[in-house]
Amino acid sequence: MTLHRDTLLDNYIFMRPCSSLDMYALKLCESLEPGGGEKSAVAYHKYGRIGTELLVEGEPMEEHVVAKPHPSATPPSAFADRPAYKWWVTWTIMVGSFLFALDSTIVNIAIPKIMTSISADLNQIQWVLIIYMIGMAVVMPAAGWLSDLCGHKWLYMGSLTVFTISSALCGMAWSPASLICFRCLQGLGAGAIAPTSMAIIYRVFPPQQRGLGMGIQQLGWTFGPILGPTLGGYLTDMLSWRAIFYINLPLGIVGVALAATVMGADLSGRRWRRLDFLGLVTMATGVVTLLLALSQGNREGWNSPYIVWLFIITGVALPLFVLIELWVRDPLVDLRLYRKSNYAMATLVGVLLGFGMFGSSLLVPLFLEDFLEYTAWQAALLMLPGVLLTGGFSPLAGKLSDRFNPRLFLVLGFLLAAAATYWFACMNVQTEERTLIWALIVRGGLGFVFPPLIMLALRTLAHEEISAASGLLNITRQIAGMGGIALAGVLLERWHYVHHLTGAEHLGASTVGLEQVQRTLGWMLRGEGDLGEVLQAKVQAVLSQYLSQESLAVAFQDCYVVFTVVFIAAALASVCIPSGEEKQ
Repeated sequence: MTLHRDTLLDNYIFMRPCSSLDMYALKLCESLEPGGGEKSAVAYHKYGRIGTELLVEGEPMEEHVVAKPHPSATPPSAFADRPAYKWWVTWTIMVGSFLFALDSTIVNIAIPKIMTSISADLNQIQWVLIIYMIGMAVVMPAAGWLSDLCGHKWLYMGSLTVFTISSALCGMAWSPASLICFRCLQGLGAGAIAPTSMAIIYRVFPPQQRGLGMGIQQLGWTFGPILGPTLGGYLTDMLSWRAIFYINLPLGIVGVALAATVMGADLSGRRWRRLDFLGLVTMATGVVTLLLALSQGNREGWNSPYIVWLFIITGVALPLFVLIELWVRDPLVDLRLYRKSNYAMATLVGVLLGFGMFGSSLLVPLFLEDFLEYTAWQAALLMLPGVLLTGGFSPLAGKLSDRFNPRLFLVLGFLLAAAATYWFACMNVQTEERTLIWALIVRGGLGFVFPPLIMLALRTLAHEEISAASGLLNITRQIAGMGGIALAGVLLERWHYVHHLTGAEHLGASTVGLEQVQRTLGWMLRGEGDLGEVLQAKVQAVLSQYLSQESLAVAFQDCYVVFTVVFIAAALASVCIPSGEEKQ
């Protein structure tokens, strides 16, 4: 509908007194266009006389009665309206997810050469690994506040930019202090990538396709960690340890360019929120001290004053943080999210997932390399089929979760992980290679877990709550993962020692059996020309090595049983997650 000034009707309108203008304009809106009167009348009631005061030649009336958009909301482009838009966004944020996951493991393989190159001692090189996790842990819970401030698109682009620049700075590091500083900056950049990626998926996908979107996005998280050690070893041997950081530059630049080009809008409604400074300080203090205690407890000793004080500070800071967040009007982290049963139960399942997955992921490489004496490259090749299946299962589980009950796939994934872990508990030094491969393939069933868990956790939340909720979900899973790693290390070391002592006692108590073993070993070694004290020393060394190997095998078996129980508990907890009603 177009109105012109030179029409008789318009002149009549502008000549009428203001007292009767309102009623005439309302009747005009209701009568001029068939089928559009109701819409125009509603617009008039909402915006008053603006529709009659701003008429200009040749312009539609509807353009004048529409309110101006909020300045933070960028109008979506024509491309954003196309069906392919959501898939472009998914593949775009998968670049950031892949870089984030890749950098969590690629550095470990290069530690010896980094220590030699920049003259770092063991304590300094441990800080290179720990500070990255601390940087992420500080930012992840604050992702909701940052998204409200910047918008999802700009927060994602800014985080990936900081991550890419800090990666280049890490490659140029000249001392341990500079590398630690740049790794902290890298962690700060990486911290917001995961929760923002989840929020973007929920923004661009309709409810009936969110599972598939989550599954595709999880491909980056799946392949990044397994490619890290292999790619890191190759780059370190062929080029330099600095190349493991420079490899992030081209991918980071491509990721930022794609985000700037593909994402046509903020993908969120920005709003100003006051910074909860006390909440930020107490949260950062509690999370950082807890991560330090969990990561350094094995090395420093769990009863050492340093670790005890870290736990004391954590015990004071985190409860204080909870009280502050529940008291202030505008909290940094909305802990009231845990009042929603879906989110609370999914968080518990996420904690069990992080605990079991990270802990067992520490045991598997140690079992293959330290116990079965595979090289790092051989171990990576053995694990590759399982990892590929994990990546393949993730989109499949997401797509099926859109059609069926997501809890079915959660339970299936955890039971497969429990079966594989218990299978490892039955292995020893005589285990065949194909048995290992099949066990690792079954372990790939964890790919069924990730998309359904995220769907169940976030499905009942409003769009403005997704960033904060996904940040909390990630940080709790990361902390639980650190706890799983710490527990696996403690149990393996303690049970190895206990079983070694028990085995030595049993062997010493069986005098006849011990003498027979010593005679057999002596006869075998005597054939190689060893006599006297040399022969006795070699017999004792062989016995000690055998005892150590057997006790280590039993220690591994006990640890695998513990994490089998964790996965079974996660499967049972998954059944208790309410189905909930999907938010549009």
